[in-house]
Amino acid sequence: MNSLNNEAMPVFWHFSHEHPLELTNFSGAGTAVCSACNIQIIAGRDYYACRACPFSLHRPCFNMPERVQHPADPSHDLNLLITPCFHCRACGHQGAGFSYHCHLCQVQYHPLCLLMPLAKRSHCHPHELHLKFSPPYGDSRGFRCDICGNPGSNRWLYRCEACELDVHLSCSSAASAPNPPLQPPAVPANNQNPHVVNHRRSV
Repeated sequence: MNSLNNEAMPVFWHFSHEHPLELTNFSGAGTAVCSACNIQIIAGRDYYACRACPFSLHRPCFNMPERVQHPADPSHDLNLLITPCFHCRACGHQGAGFSYHCHLCQVQYHPLCLLMPLAKRSHCHPHELHLKFSPPYGDSRGFRCDICGNPGSNRWLYRCEACELDVHLSCSSAASAPNPPLQPPAVPANNQNPHVVNHRRSV
């Protein structure tokens, strides 16, 4: 992030956008949608806005680290991109906006999918469910969710190994007991600054 002196209001650069952004407060007049997560910005919240075009970012989205590590791909760094359309390797759903990308494996993830807890409790099962990055039935086989009964693809799931219970990510959220607050993915250990590259546009 780079703040520039401006008599009217400080402006900020973000690597994903070519224009300067201003930190402002959404009054609630009209609508403002975050260009990173495509979720509407709530009235009264601070956010970053572009005066030149309809580009906006929630403060948490603006501050996402540009490179993270995740146990789904422990050998590679995942880099933050802004993408018009992608398919998330975790949930299988289409996304647009920010994604974390492994250029070696050619896979992309929703940022929120990377924040899913590695273990969670469910009201419908006595044991802890653990996040698995693929079904345990072979590379191309999916699974059947034991909560809703519908099939699942070769994507992430929650599983109880002791009971061989398989659960969709979405079904696990609907059936889950409260979990501790989500923590951001790990930034590579060799870089103490969560912003591996400053939020500046390239010259």
